Amino acid sequence: MMFACNIDSFLENELVKIRDYFYKMMANFPNASFKKMLEERKEWLPPVYISDEVIVIPKANGPFDKQLGKSLKKGYSVFIYHKAVKEYCRTFHLDNEYECVLSMVLAHEFFHSLHRIWDERAFLQDASPRTGISMERKHQLTESLADYFAFSWLESNADGDYAKVAQHRKSLWQEYTFANWPYSAALVFVNNPNKFFEILELLKLKPAMANSSFYYRSSENS
Repeated sequence: MMFACNIDSFLENELVKIRDYFYKMMANFPNASFKKMLEERKEWLPPVYISDEVIVIPKANGPFDKQLGKSLKKGYSVFIYHKAVKEYCRTFHLDNEYECVLSMVLAHEFFHSLHRIWDERAFLQDASPRTGISMERKHQLTESLADYFAFSWLESNADGDYAKVAQHRKSLWQEYTFANWPYSAALVFVNNPNKFFEILELLKLKPAMANSSFYYRSSENS
């Protein structure tokens, strides 16, 4: 799929579709405070910025060492690092699926933004002894949740290029599971979609329980 319009217009249109899908998917999440947040934010979309910056991930343990996107607390805004996205596409022979990879990154960061609004504690930038779960574990949980949402969004799309990128991402999870790549943990949700909602709720209410429940389930699926 080659670019049919400018990147800003594409992301603007895509974000509305992603939001609609998010509401459809999260209708299955029976949490009162989450539903209240969704109702209050029904028309909300995060501001999205396209950045030329290339951010190298130090000590990356996955298949790609550049940051593709970022969700910021300030304004719950989203940054898309499009040069890194282009390099990602070249690396994995997805040049013709550039739009779809952009959509994957946008969906991932959109999920982070709404998760952050609902539960700021999930994004603490240091270890949190009070909750019994380290920042490293929180990072793995939140990244796997966001990546699974992006995967689900891609799979829901009728365009075959989206499905191709979804399967590409899943194959990376499988390949880098034993490297402890945070995103690989999303495989748990592929095998058990209900676990996605369980971990999302536990991460807010009882993080230590989310941690133990998640890693027990991970060992079952490894």
